[in-house]
Formats: sequence, C-alpha cells, structure tokens
Amino acid sequence: MWHSFRPEDWQRYGLEPISGMEISQFQDREALLELSSFCTAEHLAFGVHGPILGGKGYTLPRLTSPDEAERAEALQRVEQEVRLAAEIGAEYILYHYPFLPLFGPMDRIHYSNLPVAGQRYDTNRLSERAFRELSHRLFDGLCQLQHHYGQRIVLEHDFFGGYEGSGIDMFHKYPEIELVVDTARLDIASRISAGFDPYGWLDAAASSVYLVHYSNVQYAEDRFYNHQPVLSSQDEDPGYGDAAAYLAYLAARNSRFHVTFEHQAASLSPQELRELYARTAGLLGMRAT
Repeated sequence: MWHSFRPEDWQRYGLEPISGMEISQFQDREALLELSSFCTAEHLAFGVHGPILGGKGYTLPRLTSPDEAERAEALQRVEQEVRLAAEIGAEYILYHYPFLPLFGPMDRIHYSNLPVAGQRYDTNRLSERAFRELSHRLFDGLCQLQHHYGQRIVLEHDFFGGYEGSGIDMFHKYPEIELVVDTARLDIASRISAGFDPYGWLDAAASSVYLVHYSNVQYAEDRFYNHQPVLSSQDEDPGYGDAAAYLAYLAARNSRFHVTFEHQAASLSPQELRELYARTAGLLGMRAT
C-alpha cells in the first residue's frame, strides 16, 4: 500500500493466505504508527519499500553514485529512514541496487519506458572495478546501520549492465544484507541484456534471497507494461514474461523466502485473486489455506 493504509483495500485484497503487506511513501509518522498498530492487532507483518515518507515524491537514494557527495547524502537519508522503520516495527526496509540502474554498451535499450539518460548510469563511465569498490562501501555501511538500529535492510536488484556477477558477489560477501528478486525486472533484463541468463543468475543468487516481488510484464513493440498479475494463460504467451517459471525455479533452490504480490490487483475479481494465490502457493510447494 502506497501513500496510506486503506482498510477497504485490505478487505478486498488481504484474503486469508496473505500475512502482511509492503508500504511506501506514507504521509507522516502518525500514519505509519496507525498502520503499525493495525498490523500488531491483526498479527500481520509489514515491510517498507523506500522512501518511507512521501513528501519528496518517489525518489530513491543514489546508493552507487560515482559522486562522493551524492553517496554521502544517500547513506544519510537511508539512516534516517532505517531509524524510522525500526521505530514502527517494520519487518524490513528496501532500496534498489544498483541505483541509479546500470546499462552496458551491449544492452538493447529499445523499450521507450526504460530509464533514459539522466535516469541511469552507463558502464562506459563506471568500470566494473569502480562499481565493486562502491558496492563494498555501500554494503559495509548498510551492515553497520542494520546492526546499530536492529533493522533488516534488503536490496532489490535493478539493472546491472553486465556487472551482475559483481553484484551477486556482494550478497555472498555480506550475507547480513539480503536480496529482493523482482520477477518482472528480471525478465526485462533477459530481453535487453545480451548474454544474460536469468536462470543462471537465480542459481547464483538463490541463497541470498529474502523476498520476491512477484508480477509479470507484458511486451508491446516499443514498450512494456509491468505489474501484471501472473496468470496461467500467460505461460506459453511470448507477449508475457516468465514470472511463474522464475518463481518455481527459485523455490526449488531456496525454501525460506517471502513473496509480495506486486501486481495490479484491481484488475482481478476476488475469485481470480484466490485462484492466483492458490496457484502461487502450489509453485512454492505449499498448500493454500
């Protein structure tokens, strides 16, 4: 739930198999405390997708910026948000990594709604060695914050521009910081990045995964539409991504991660939602209640 807690949405989408929610950009601390009280009373968990407050709009900290001042500002902002997340009892707080996203010279940036110049970093201006150094500093700083505030910090993969291996190495070197897999972004990466194997990446990443953002992506000629519910009718449709296959593949290699449905739930009826939840449980080797 972005911006505020809406009881009517919880009544519609929070069906029995759902045990929590992810929030982002709430109006103020009081709104966060109200949400926290509701979750405590209902025995629900909640996580935070940064930014935790919405006063500055949807802007994410530039955690891997080549500019030292930008990185310092980003880490300072993260500390403020981590402190607040700990105060309200969040299960986790999430940021994107790398951010800004990276695109390499071999990437086919042919979808019109991919990040444009100014919204991305190009690897011809940031070497892999420099990226690794920035990542070491980032993960070390996040580990310190996590320990100091007792607040889990997780990182959702963005586009790596060919540096995927170096990115996964960081999670192996700093196991305190866990990974969030986004099935839609993973599929987009497989379509734009020459030589990128999403299943090989999942093999390497599996032990580090804490959470999966689960949705599909629909492709048109020059753009894509993400946050689509993952339906069985999409499985053999080349116009959709392979979200269900990614989830099943990961579940065979890691049995402890959480799943957040990051889809346009309003496009489905309550019965369709129940069927989607039950199918997802089946992909995870679970029985839906």
